Amino acid sequence: MTFWIITISFVCIITIVIFYRPYLCVVFVIASVPLEGVIDFRFLSTFFERLAGLRVPVPTFFERVIDFRWITIYPLEIILAVSVLVCIYKSILGRDNCFKNMKLVYCYIPFVLCIMLSAIKSIELSLTVKEIVRWLELIVIYCLTINLINDDKKMRVVLYSMFLTMAVVSVFGVVAIDYVAQDTRASSFFYNPNPLAGYANLIIPVTFGMLMTSVCLRERITLGIFTVISIIIWFLTFSKAGWLSLIMTMILVFSLTKIIKKRVVTVLVAFFAISAIAILLLPSNINIKSRFMETATLNAVKGSLGARALGYSIGLNMVKDDLILGIGIGNYPLLIKKYTKVYESTHYLQVYEAAHHHLHNLYLQIFVETGIMGLSAFVFWLVCIVKYLVNSLKSLENSRHYWLFVGLMGGVIVYLFNNLADVLTVHGIHLQWGIILGLAVVLIQFKESETCLKTV
Repeated sequence: MTFWIITISFVCIITIVIFYRPYLCVVFVIASVPLEGVIDFRFLSTFFERLAGLRVPVPTFFERVIDFRWITIYPLEIILAVSVLVCIYKSILGRDNCFKNMKLVYCYIPFVLCIMLSAIKSIELSLTVKEIVRWLELIVIYCLTINLINDDKKMRVVLYSMFLTMAVVSVFGVVAIDYVAQDTRASSFFYNPNPLAGYANLIIPVTFGMLMTSVCLRERITLGIFTVISIIIWFLTFSKAGWLSLIMTMILVFSLTKIIKKRVVTVLVAFFAISAIAILLLPSNINIKSRFMETATLNAVKGSLGARALGYSIGLNMVKDDLILGIGIGNYPLLIKKYTKVYESTHYLQVYEAAHHHLHNLYLQIFVETGIMGLSAFVFWLVCIVKYLVNSLKSLENSRHYWLFVGLMGGVIVYLFNNLADVLTVHGIHLQWGIILGLAVVLIQFKESETCLKTV
């Protein structure tokens, strides 16, 4: 009973806030991304016990009041549902049209149609609906971002909420390593280092771009601290895919930017200086050298690549009889056992553990579930996005938001690289990507509106 009272109270508060300030729904989504999924209060209890130096177990607030130790929560779904209902209500009353801007939205419709077609093969309706909702959430948050963020003030509120959330995730992850699970990889609220690395990869380019854009000394110091904290947690994930994705993105983005070489050198020196400072500030009891050597050795790389390469053979076996529409959206968890049992009994559990959630590649996962049609439609949308951003890069060269746009563009591109080795939609991180993509489109439209005013 207490749990439902708390839940209903939170929903009512969120609804009231969104009704009067609709753009804050984007802020709520940003703050909720790390909390999506299972919250283990036993882990939090251990964390606070070690932090306080206590040896006697101390029950958390939720254990005392609600009488359970873990809970599965879905704040993103609640926030997005409330936001859409509020926007529809305001549109009906004629107060505001929250869906007037549809830039790049129509390019997503072919992919949605392919998902719906693949849903015909559904084995379990609940899983199919869950996957469809997951992909619809992405376009909903993107559409809300490009429509509700329409001035610099709202843009700054959203950006700083993003940085503060990343700071909380980073501090919790670093302290958890220091006090709870020494000499392990950072995972923070995600309970897995690879999603945390993917999440940090999205934020680091944006904070760095904002840092380069800022002209106020106090703001630069604040943003510098945020950047250092983010790089610390990114490094402590010891995720090879995460490291490589960010490095490749930096190289690609800097090759696309039309700026003076001297400025490029300055930016690179600043980035590596901040990275070095971040690593030096790590807790002394974390054995960085040994963990880095364990991660960067040839055997570790081969082992990691071997597990991911196994996903290709499993995926191709699953889809070889259903190349057009795939096995059906949401059917993967129900069919994976059948295709992992063909391996030797001694390796079955290991193979199943590596593949039962996803195939470690978003594009392969989409191909398996929606077939050639779904993958082609998704790639078409991504091509439209990249083409639009690259074409807009030159028009923003002389804009005061140029470096921020470069950072947002880096966040968009690093997600595409990172999903070659992970499936970040499973953890709700794709919604963070949708917001970053929306903010990049908003900056382009700011520039277009300024150009139109000057022309008039």
